[in-house]
Amino acid sequence: MIFSKKEIVLAYTVEKCPKCEKSHKRDFSEGDVLFTISSKCTFCDGITIIEKIFGEILQK
Repeated sequence: MIFSKKEIVLAYTVEKCPKCEKSHKRDFSEGDVLFTISSKCTFCDGITIIEKIFGEILQK
């Protein structure tokens, strides 16, 4: 195909701390589930919750 474009999808996870309201975007990891406890907050030592999982399409 002459005009075919390869699409690469990059998946990301957004974690949010309910204590300090800070959000952090990171690469998606296998096993990430929405609205579950994720990790320790780096700003206030609270517990972060996965708020959003999304993908961005890169075209080559």
